[in-house]
Amino acid sequence: MQKDAWYFQKNIAKNYESYYQQKYKRADRSEKTLLKKLLDNLGETKSLLEVGCGTCHFTRWFESYGLDCVGLDLSDMMLKEAKKVWTKGTLLQGESCFMPFKNKSFDVVAFIACMVYMPDPIKVICEASRVARKGIIFGLINKWSLPTLRRMIQVKMGKNPYYKNANFYSILDMKRMLK
Repeated sequence: MQKDAWYFQKNIAKNYESYYQQKYKRADRSEKTLLKKLLDNLGETKSLLEVGCGTCHFTRWFESYGLDCVGLDLSDMMLKEAKKVWTKGTLLQGESCFMPFKNKSFDVVAFIACMVYMPDPIKVICEASRVARKGIIFGLINKWSLPTLRRMIQVKMGKNPYYKNANFYSILDMKRMLK
């Protein structure tokens, strides 16, 4: 765990939700369209755990489809901001490698763009498999996409603190880990 990571910084956590209304508005719409298709493919779904929920932007969106949602995040700063916008939801601070839930507690476990920050992705996947009844949704930041290549160059130049502790994966990398 890196306490200097961006998601532990109060000023960033405080403004994080605004990214979805500004810079990432178009990407947000596309991601939600895809997430809805993934949910539909899983059949009837009643409960969802979002790991790495941050300010619960996607957790709240999943809830708008009638799902009973829980958010789990490592960052107390992000969860503090989440509680301001999602007052009725269940939020827990915890590690993705040691989820504080019984086996098969949720229909779905979702990771939206947070796998890059998981120090032991195989442990995280095993733990998600333990907790999920129907499936796991991974929203990946593909290491071979042009925006990700730009981010990696920025990190090497010391210009992008959001990804300095990130490990990007390709779809093939994820398939290998899932095996």
